[in-house]
Amino acid sequence: IHHPHSHEILVLSQTANTVEWRCVDGLRGRIISESSVDVTSPVVQVAPIHGHSHASGGCKQNAVLVFEDNSVLVMPNAAQAAMEVSKISDVGLYTHTIDKPTGVFRSMKISTDSSASGEALPSGQVQTIGETIFDPKVEKIINVAYPQRNEVVQSPSTILGNDSLLLKYLNPHLCVVVTEATLDFMNELEESEGENSNPFYKALESSSKSADTKKPVGATKPGEKVASSSATTNTPIPTPTLFINLLDTVSGQVLHRVSHNHAAPGALPGVPTNVPVAISENWIVYAFPNTRSRRTELGVLTLHEGMVDKHGITAFSSPEQQLTFSSLNSQKPIVLTKTYGVNYPVSAVGVTNTKGGISSKSFLLATGINGKVVKIDRRLLDPRRPSGEPKTSEKKEGLMQYTPLLPLTPLAVESYYNNVEDVSIIVSTSANLESQTLILALGGPDIFFSRFAPSKGFDSLPESFNKPVIVLVILGLSIVLGALKRMGENKHVKLFWS
Repeated sequence: IHHPHSHEILVLSQTANTVEWRCVDGLRGRIISESSVDVTSPVVQVAPIHGHSHASGGCKQNAVLVFEDNSVLVMPNAAQAAMEVSKISDVGLYTHTIDKPTGVFRSMKISTDSSASGEALPSGQVQTIGETIFDPKVEKIINVAYPQRNEVVQSPSTILGNDSLLLKYLNPHLCVVVTEATLDFMNELEESEGENSNPFYKALESSSKSADTKKPVGATKPGEKVASSSATTNTPIPTPTLFINLLDTVSGQVLHRVSHNHAAPGALPGVPTNVPVAISENWIVYAFPNTRSRRTELGVLTLHEGMVDKHGITAFSSPEQQLTFSSLNSQKPIVLTKTYGVNYPVSAVGVTNTKGGISSKSFLLATGINGKVVKIDRRLLDPRRPSGEPKTSEKKEGLMQYTPLLPLTPLAVESYYNNVEDVSIIVSTSANLESQTLILALGGPDIFFSRFAPSKGFDSLPESFNKPVIVLVILGLSIVLGALKRMGENKHVKLFWS
C-alpha cells in the first residue's frame, strides 16, 4: 500500500506471532524505516491510512490492522501514526471483511485507545455495525468489486431531454458481491418434488398465477368459453443461478439484489469462469454467459436518488435535498436495469478515465481467447433506451431504440490487429489532455497498452493540421499590426505639429 501522492510504500508481512513492516522508498528502493510487533491473532483486514510524516521512525503511509480477535493495531507503531489514526476514528473510521468460505460480509467501526493523559495509543478495537450472510449451502461468492479510487465525477445529475434532472446515487462505500447458486442446492431442487416446493419459488409461482387475467367481455367468439386461470399451463419457473448484490460497506446492508436465470460461468466452451464487474459513478456493468441463448450477456445497472422537475429549481424555490450523505441514514437507490447480448466471450470489464471527467465514458471489454480489447460507448448501454420509437425528448438526450444484441464493429476494437489473450484486468487512467485516456490490459501472457480519445481529440490539433500555414498567418498579422501601429504614430505626430 502507498500514499497516492508519495513515493513511500508500506510493506507488511506476518509470521506466526510477529508482524513486520518496512517503509520503502519506491523510487530508489532503499528502506527508510522498519520494525516488528508481536501479535497473538491473525490479520483479517488491512485499512490503509494516509500519513504526513516519516519522522521518529514512521512512514507517510500508515495502516490499521484488524485481527481475528477484534483487536486493532496501527502500523507503523509510532506516536505520530497513532495520533493521525485517532483523529480519523473520532470522526468515523469504518472497514469491512468478506469471508468467502462462510459467506459472511461484516462491516466494522474502528476506534483507538488513549492513555490516561489523553495521548493516542497504537491499539484499539472494532465494533460490528452490520452483517450480511450469504448461505454457503445455497450460494457462493465468486467475485467482489469496488468503485474506482479518485474518480472524477463531472456532474451529480443527468439532464434529460425535457430539461428535468435525474439525480445520480453516488455512494463511495458501494460494493458489488457476485454470488452463484451452488451445485448441491441446484441438485437438491431437482431431486425434490419440483422447483416450486421451495418457499421462494412458491412465492414466484403464486405471483405469476395472480397475474393471469381473464379475457375482457367481447373478446371471445360466440359460444366460446372463457379460459380460467386454473386452466392455464403450469409453466415451470426457471431457477435463478446468478445474483448481483449491491452492499454498503459501512452499514453492511444490501441495497439491491438482481438475479439471472440460465447463467453458468464457465459452462460454455471458451467462456471465462469469472463474472467481471466494473463500477463507474452510478453505473455498474457486468458480464456473464447465458447457457440458453449460448452467448454472453452484459448486465447494466444505474443507481439514482430521484428526479427534479424542470420547474423544480428556480430563483425563488429549490427542492429539499440532503447536503450530506450517510450510509446509515440515507435512502436506498432507485435502480434501472437492462441486459444486452454480445456474440463473444468477455473476460474483463473496464471503464475509461479522463483528467476532468468531461469526455464521454466508454466501457472496455476483453474478449478472452479471441484476444481483442473492445470499447463500447456508454450511451449504447443506457438502461433508459426505449423499446419503441424514441420520443422527441429522448432523441435530444441521444437515446436510441433498444436492441438486445450489440454488434462488434472493427472501429470499436482498440487492440487493432494485436492478439491479447486471456486478459483479466483492464486499468485506465487519465492523461495530461482531457480528451486522452491511457488503458492497460493484462492478466494473461500478453500485456497491451494504448492511448485513445473517447470523445475524439477536441482539445488537440490533428496530425494533418497545416502548421506552416498558421505560422505564416501569425507572422503576416504581426507585420500588418506593426505597420498599422507605425502609421498611427506618424499620423499623431503630424497632427500635433499641424
